[in-house]
Amino acid sequence: MSQLKRVIGLPGLCLYGIGVTLGAGIYALVGEIAGLAGLYAPLAFLLAGTLAAFTGLSYAELGSRYPESAGEAAYVDYGFRRRWLTAAAGYGVALSGSISSAVVLHGFAGYLGALAPVPGWIAISGALIVLVAVASWGVRASVWIAGAITLVEAGGLILIIAVAAPGAIAAPAPADFGPVPWAGLFGASVMAFFAFIGFEDIANMAEEVKRPRRTLPLAILITLSVSAVIYLAVAWVSVRALPPEVLASEGGPLAAVFEQATGLDGRGIALIALLAMVNGALVQIVMVARVLYGLAGRALAPAVLGMVHPGRRTPVVATLVAGGIVALLALSGALGPLAIAASTVTLLVFSLVNGALLALRLRQVPGAPGSFRVPLWVPAVGLAASLAVVAGTIVTGL
Repeated sequence: MSQLKRVIGLPGLCLYGIGVTLGAGIYALVGEIAGLAGLYAPLAFLLAGTLAAFTGLSYAELGSRYPESAGEAAYVDYGFRRRWLTAAAGYGVALSGSISSAVVLHGFAGYLGALAPVPGWIAISGALIVLVAVASWGVRASVWIAGAITLVEAGGLILIIAVAAPGAIAAPAPADFGPVPWAGLFGASVMAFFAFIGFEDIANMAEEVKRPRRTLPLAILITLSVSAVIYLAVAWVSVRALPPEVLASEGGPLAAVFEQATGLDGRGIALIALLAMVNGALVQIVMVARVLYGLAGRALAPAVLGMVHPGRRTPVVATLVAGGIVALLALSGALGPLAIAASTVTLLVFSLVNGALLALRLRQVPGAPGSFRVPLWVPAVGLAASLAVVAGTIVTGL
């Protein structure tokens, strides 16, 4: 049987990770976060990035120990030795990725419909056909197309930072930030935490990465670091450029920041957001296909999903299935509740991953020679933080 081919180096993997982590959310999310946390919006991103870092470090060690597709399923399998938990982790990741792609495509259809009279179902169907074709053609092409779009979407954010920073620096500091809105800051931090989700998709590319024991940890750490710096800078210039309540009321908050800083039309920023949505959907489809392929390799999914095209060296059946699932979800219309469920499932998977590393370390299972290693308290804090965010979202009704 044909195997996946190791063609992805560190630059391509970093662009892949940054693309799915930055995603399209920040282009709309900063307004909602500012509405909840006010001038403390940058602090919400800082807290969220700190929490995400613990789970990111756990993924870095596990990815270095076990560089396999269906990463989370493999980690849980090695950590807990329970097939039902392994299946739950794998299918949880596949489900959350499919829902995320569906939500992004639904947003894409909305943006496109505002720019041109294209029915939503045609926009979604057409985009999916193109994205599944790209994902099936070859992982090198998929990663570099995603990487090129990532440069555009990151460039848009950097442009906003660059044009708004001079005004933000020159503007007088607020005389009084006011008391910390603790409830709002918690809600904003939870929302910002979701903006960091995506780095974990790197783990599922392990069997197509060159020198994975070194490359995977580096790509995860670089992805989280770059995303955190960009998020903090965007949040800071945004709340300095416009009052938080104005940001919260804007449908395209970053376009509004750009217009405020330059006096120019912000539709170019909206077009970049459109590209970012396409990028996010492509990366998620690629990831879901690798998870299904990995589950088939563990006899936890039909064997046909483990088939690799002999020429293209991609899991073409798994990619077609992933595209079909995304299509069903995207065209269902019930995306709000599904998006909340996807976030909760992702956090529960994070809990399992941190718990798996904790179990391995407590059993003193050695890693491969030269593999990445973190202190024992890192997965413990990651486990506690993931469960705390799940509990907090349930209690607050987010």
